[in-house]
Amino acid sequence: MEFTQSGDVLAGRYQLTDLLSESREGRFWRAQDAVLGRPVAVHVLDARDERAPRLMAAARNSAAVGDPRMLRVLDAAQTDQVAYVVNEWGEGSSLENALAAGGPLPPQQAAWIASEVADLLVLAHDQGHAHGRLNPEAVLLDDLGAVRVIGFGVDAALHGIDPDTRDSQRRDRVDAVGVLYAALTGKWAGETLSSMPPAPRDHGRVLRPRQVRAGVPRPLDDLCDRVLGSGADMPPLTAAELHSALAGFSGEPTAPLNRPSAIDEETQAMAAPTQAEPAEARAASNAIGVAPDAVRPQRQRPSSPPPLQDPTPSKPLFADETPGYVAPQRPQQPPPAAARRPVAPDASYNGWQGPWTGANVPIAEEPDYNQKPGTSWLRIAMGVALVVLVLIAGSIAWNIINDDPNTTAENPGTGNNGGDNTAEAKPTPIKGITAKDLDPHGDPPTEYPDLVGGVVDGKDDPATNWRTSTYNDQIGDGPRSLKPGIGVVLNLKGDYSVDSLKFRMIGEPTDISVYVGDSPWTDDPTGAPAAKASVGTEDEIKLDGAPEGSYVLVWITGLPTGDGGYRAEVKEIEVLGTPVS
Repeated sequence: MEFTQSGDVLAGRYQLTDLLSESREGRFWRAQDAVLGRPVAVHVLDARDERAPRLMAAARNSAAVGDPRMLRVLDAAQTDQVAYVVNEWGEGSSLENALAAGGPLPPQQAAWIASEVADLLVLAHDQGHAHGRLNPEAVLLDDLGAVRVIGFGVDAALHGIDPDTRDSQRRDRVDAVGVLYAALTGKWAGETLSSMPPAPRDHGRVLRPRQVRAGVPRPLDDLCDRVLGSGADMPPLTAAELHSALAGFSGEPTAPLNRPSAIDEETQAMAAPTQAEPAEARAASNAIGVAPDAVRPQRQRPSSPPPLQDPTPSKPLFADETPGYVAPQRPQQPPPAAARRPVAPDASYNGWQGPWTGANVPIAEEPDYNQKPGTSWLRIAMGVALVVLVLIAGSIAWNIINDDPNTTAENPGTGNNGGDNTAEAKPTPIKGITAKDLDPHGDPPTEYPDLVGGVVDGKDDPATNWRTSTYNDQIGDGPRSLKPGIGVVLNLKGDYSVDSLKFRMIGEPTDISVYVGDSPWTDDPTGAPAAKASVGTEDEIKLDGAPEGSYVLVWITGLPTGDGGYRAEVKEIEVLGTPVS
């Protein structure tokens, strides 16, 4: 590629300054627009790259959506040497970085962010376009608090994905709810890959947010379970239905797009939305290529949410329950008698009935927002007293046990009292496992099935090592990859809480994703893995949340190089876990 060095000037205008990321000869730069004197983001591909035509098409489609919540396409061109797309530069923090720095967000703020993303998808999907690779890294919270979506269509094109398909739109809707789940829990449950920790699962199903974090309101918990968890087999929701459910919880935007002046800031923040005049509606419809009689209702965008690092913002985004907040006083207006926080209807919304039950983990009760002042201190005092009583009782029981003459080092805690004091079970190697190869894209769909049993036989014999075929091209999710992956399905012969997997390999690195479920896989795995990592010759992968299941899929997505091609060779796989009673 011609433009690979910092300081080079693209098209006589865009000076490349910082290389932000690189993927298969495609480069993403921060650059300086010499004509307008402002920073821009530039995606650059070799003109001969097979992704170049799709990149140009994605840039045109992204520009056609024309929504301020997108980082706009400013320029795009293809020369004899390169194809490039210039995007607006956004100042702020990605949702992924914000969650990593400050933890999960308050429910109303999480709902507002996901609502903004869903509303943008409504507009784009109506025109037949999709983002294609939506995840927390693609959601920017700019310096004014607004939500901006990065890489609309362009990022998918760079990864060899056609964003303008029905499957891309379906994945957008799932990932939009994944953004909500991530903002509520700090875990990722969408379909697009993300560097965030994966959501915990129970028997292959994503746990409800309320099972991961206490205090998540039930409407948001139901929505996540409807799309990501036990209700995922129900008819899919449209982007408009998703936005309606989220807006119903967080409230419709009421503040103007621009910040109010200092004089009337409080009044404007509470003002009702103004309706666009017919002439304005016609202008908006022409701007996005929609007939005037079919134009979508024009809503004003919400005001900027409070800074994430400020625990007591002077003006909360959705409700007046933030500690330290005093509502603006309006003369000649009685205080409202309604509930203090906005909630969605309890019975149903958008055509589906709630709640939907999922995994068998107990669900935390929703907090009582109408609790009387002072009762919390009484409950705290009662709780402290209960803890003290338990400690005293435990001390007495310990002394009784230690005084028991029948208590010995070989028989702790048993004797005349009939006690049975068992320690919490620690993960141990699971015995009796059987293995089966999985190659859905092979012809025939096998990978040395006569050797695969050697990965769990406990023998250090090179003759029993299992290996893949030797390929001329790499596997994985790259645009030029030969196939998505090759796997080994491990039958645990019972239900286990899987803690970790230990690998002994020949060659490195080997990219591996681990899935846990209740039934064996016969095709490519879907959903987020329980863990993923690159392993060396002797390595261990720890699973987040110790998911439960009776089958484990070791899905290889990247092969080591050697012997004139790409091939993985496995000496042994050991699964550690505890039985599920």
